[in-house]
Amino acid sequence: MLALVGLLAGCGAHNGIGRGPTLPTEAAAPVDFPVDAKPRPIVLIGPRVEVVDGYRSDGEKVGAMEGGFEFVGTPPATPEPAQVTLPDGPAQVAFLPMADALQAVSAPPRGKGQQNAPVRLVSAEFGTAEFSTDRGRLPLPAWRFTTEAGSVLATPALAPDLFWKLGEVRPAVTTNATGDGVDLTVSMPAAPTPCPGDEPARNEPVVTESATAVTVTVRTVGTVGDCPRTLALTLQPYPVKLASPLGNRLLVDGQGGVVAVTKR
Repeated sequence: MLALVGLLAGCGAHNGIGRGPTLPTEAAAPVDFPVDAKPRPIVLIGPRVEVVDGYRSDGEKVGAMEGGFEFVGTPPATPEPAQVTLPDGPAQVAFLPMADALQAVSAPPRGKGQQNAPVRLVSAEFGTAEFSTDRGRLPLPAWRFTTEAGSVLATPALAPDLFWKLGEVRPAVTTNATGDGVDLTVSMPAAPTPCPGDEPARNEPVVTESATAVTVTVRTVGTVGDCPRTLALTLQPYPVKLASPLGNRLLVDGQGGVVAVTKR
């Protein structure tokens, strides 16, 4: 997998371990994740508004991205508390009223100088939708809104206290993982392409564990010259063995971004 970032030019070389234009190897700041909480908090790493069907126009897309919504339909009743399936098992939960859920993802009213009109929502129904979490795509109770143009958008119908730092979590950009227990396969950057005449360097995984999180990153072993090269970020899978099962802990990259872990 390649991600074209730009062009690097320079001279000289870096020798040794952990040198060169790869991701930093320092452990991220401590993570205060409540691993013992029941139920385990949902860690949302994708958008709070999922596009189930749409968008029908660029204006609608921009309006939704800006959080401009106007509900013009009849508000539905809020369902009674019920049991839902979360990553660590079933839990009895209360549902968020539609108006509260919409308010949570809406931006303040626009000023006169803003051109994009709010997205008009003509109806809402209680259902489910899939959202991106640190344990993969997860179906959650959701309010599903139909726009005036016919698009369908969804946002979680769960109270904010069921989530960890809702709206604040930064996802990992280039890292993802599969596995369970102590054995993971983590996709991370490969070593940079060698300069002419240089022996290829290699990247190897570095793991730092705490009671609440596991940090995974790579360090470069060998010489990385500063010859001109495109920063085409190549990803490769790395087998990682943990000292103890991942369990409820977060998996984060070297910059503190939360990594999505899916079971094999």
